[in-house]
Amino acid sequence: MQLEGICKVHSGIGMEYQYGEFYIDRDYLVFEQNYGYKMGKRHTYPLQGLENIALIPENNQVYLTFSCEKICFEIAGMEENLYPFYEAIHTRRGLPKVASTPQPKRSRYTTHHQYFFSK
Repeated sequence: MQLEGICKVHSGIGMEYQYGEFYIDRDYLVFEQNYGYKMGKRHTYPLQGLENIALIPENNQVYLTFSCEKICFEIAGMEENLYPFYEAIHTRRGLPKVASTPQPKRSRYTTHHQYFFSK
């Protein structure tokens, strides 16, 4: 699940608008800012540290707000886009867990080494 757009960020030094993508990767909320071609910055926030998660309807729009440490985020958009992301953050589930299959135990050397050592 990915949410892209302009976000209002409040911090100790003031307020600014930033463009980027929000997505959930394992146990972290990732905010990836896109400055331009091959330029950007990635911020990660632990899902357990998110506070004040709310959907606020106002002026025919819906705002998703949440905070982590001393930074507050506000994302404006349509309810259809924001509600699934709100649910994923609020329940702190993120993406569904993928059942891992046990890996076979590896031998000490790779096939290449076994070929040369067997001579």
